[in-house]
Amino acid sequence: MDDRPGNVTTMICMQIYARVFSHLARINDRPNKAIARAADCTEAYISMIRKGERLPTLETTRALDLSINGHGCLFEVRRLIEQLQEEITTSGRNVKSRPTASGKEQGPVKRRDLLQDGVKVTAGATVAPVLAALTQAWQISEPKLPGASVSQAMIDDWEDAALVYGQRARHEPPATILETLAVEFSSIAPHLAREQPKEVRKGLTHAAARHAMLIAGKFVDLGDRREASRWWTKTRTLSDESGDTMLASWVRSREALTRRGDASEDPSELLVLAQKARRLAGDRPSAPLSSALAAEAMLLAQLGRFDEAVISLRKAETAFERMPASTVLDPHWARRGEGLWFDKSLIYTLVDDVRRATEAQDTVLSGRSPEDGLTATSVRLHAAAVQARTDPKTGMEEAARIIDAIPAQYRRTRYMTAARMVLEVAPEKARALPVAKELRELTAGA
Repeated sequence: MDDRPGNVTTMICMQIYARVFSHLARINDRPNKAIARAADCTEAYISMIRKGERLPTLETTRALDLSINGHGCLFEVRRLIEQLQEEITTSGRNVKSRPTASGKEQGPVKRRDLLQDGVKVTAGATVAPVLAALTQAWQISEPKLPGASVSQAMIDDWEDAALVYGQRARHEPPATILETLAVEFSSIAPHLAREQPKEVRKGLTHAAARHAMLIAGKFVDLGDRREASRWWTKTRTLSDESGDTMLASWVRSREALTRRGDASEDPSELLVLAQKARRLAGDRPSAPLSSALAAEAMLLAQLGRFDEAVISLRKAETAFERMPASTVLDPHWARRGEGLWFDKSLIYTLVDDVRRATEAQDTVLSGRSPEDGLTATSVRLHAAAVQARTDPKTGMEEAARIIDAIPAQYRRTRYMTAARMVLEVAPEKARALPVAKELRELTAGA
């Protein structure tokens, strides 16, 4: 198997290998420098293994296993990965000789099967047992919590994984992330179905809620409203069961903001959801409170209640500015400041405050990393909407160019909704221009 990230299955294997490696190194108190010296490799290479960016060969794994006192566990994981590669190769040869499935069979149905039936991989059922064994290999490496079917390491790992997938979701195709999340959630699901001690249950549902929220969001991106609805319900239920009101608030504001990107949703209904998120967050300044207020502001602006929207947005800014330093540094809420600029870009575009909208858009676009296309693409569409009010032809041409340039696998419902906003704010006469027709065709059915 290639040492570098490639397809989804390879990335999953790298992540599982990294988990086992990091866990064994941690419990045996083996720092990177000592491991590198014993295994005759560099510290930088060890660091990449821990991050899931490299997959060592069987030969290198033997040395690594010895260097971290793995007693053969790490080698066994790598052997199973090798077996997985052989299964995929064989499966690939067989698939070539079979009729190609229809787009419908390859699309939402396949993803739905992955999520509901607990299938472990995207490469085919023949590979599922191998990936299941890989997942088990690291999960059984430490004792379970008293009376529970999970270890604390498993819960901590699922929490960490949610952060990683949240970051990846900003620049990888929605279907790719959804397939990876399917593997992850299917390893959590059996434990959710069992009785657990009260505190263990809280930790388990907390991690599961964050994964469910990402799954729901990806279904929105793919335009599958039915599946999204199921997973938003699951997200709210899990977050409430976790007993963490900040998480319960956060997932509701994220739901309101994400579903707002679907033009078929009722903004009045979503406003009620955002207001629920605000009440759960309480009065103390926090990232969830700032997010809930911003979601409320967006929906008020979408409903044409512009004065109320601006008041709510300013409250969101105040809540963010007054947050304790520890909250700002918490990785769960670290992107709230950046998110606030995105919120201002959209809200001031809807309100038609050109100066503030342009300031927010310039701030976002000047600070984006090349990989963070999710925010940047949306904000460029906001900028096109600002322009469309005074120069409709140029604004609509820019929106059409942006949408047309997005590869099919990266297209999301929210992009289509943002592009349609350009049409909605343009003067009525301009909507008869040829470019308006082109933009409508590009965004139709999304």
